[in-house]
Amino acid sequence: MAMVSVKASRPVAVMMLAMLSGCAGILPVSQPDPEPKTVEREPVQEVAEQSTAPAVEGKYLPQQGYDAQGKKIPYVAAPNPYTQQVTLVPAAAKAAFADARAKRENGDLRMARKGFRAMTKEFPTLSGPWVQLAGLSEQREKPEKAREYYHKALEVNPNNVNAYIEQAMFERRQGEFNNARDAYLAALQVWKDYPEAHLNLAILYDLYMNLPEEAQPHYEAYDFLTGKTDERVANWLIEIRRRTGIETSFIDNPPPVPEVPEVPANTNAAGEAVSADAGSSAPAKSEEQG
Repeated sequence: MAMVSVKASRPVAVMMLAMLSGCAGILPVSQPDPEPKTVEREPVQEVAEQSTAPAVEGKYLPQQGYDAQGKKIPYVAAPNPYTQQVTLVPAAAKAAFADARAKRENGDLRMARKGFRAMTKEFPTLSGPWVQLAGLSEQREKPEKAREYYHKALEVNPNNVNAYIEQAMFERRQGEFNNARDAYLAALQVWKDYPEAHLNLAILYDLYMNLPEEAQPHYEAYDFLTGKTDERVANWLIEIRRRTGIETSFIDNPPPVPEVPEVPANTNAAGEAVSADAGSSAPAKSEEQG
């Protein structure tokens, strides 16, 4: 299948701040897109060894609430702690990051690596340069170094949910599907209403770990959190329900409708028994009276 866009792109300047600081709270109203903005949904030839998903996953699923009258209560998603942080990024850091990133995009990996390494020393509170170094290490086919840098990025900023997604997709590309799952779950532990973490985790379970029953609730979570606006994911959800045979929602289960007690036909409004012959108050007539 083709690459699936899970979110429309935002201005490059906002993205730069998010990638650089690991805490895009400078512009809290304009939330930056998580990196990466695409997920690969392609079947694999070999299915990984099956692994039982952690039982705690249910606590990361959103739940539709209902009031006493059985009406839906609008769901309010938890805020992204990554964008709630407020850190002022120096202009020099922004310029250095943009320069190193441009070198990476132009294929000058050595100078890009040199630029990001210098940033980690000059601006040690920023997690973005460590994420970039991890990506460069993967390009250089040094996976252990990439893992080291992802861990360092998350040590600098444990709320950098974007770094968890990058880390998870790296582990998936390495064939370390359990590690990828753990990274997605770590992202959800930080922000349980992170739509892209749910979607990427669902795809991992579905196509790479052969665990459709574990994938289904996370497809549904993404569909719910995005307001059912992604037609492709809606179709995937229909398809996976056919495979699992699970039609019950993991998120939206209305309370049972209270039963209205039936009033027997031969009772009045007060619940008193009424004789079938008591339908008329007029005295009965005899044939002679008629």
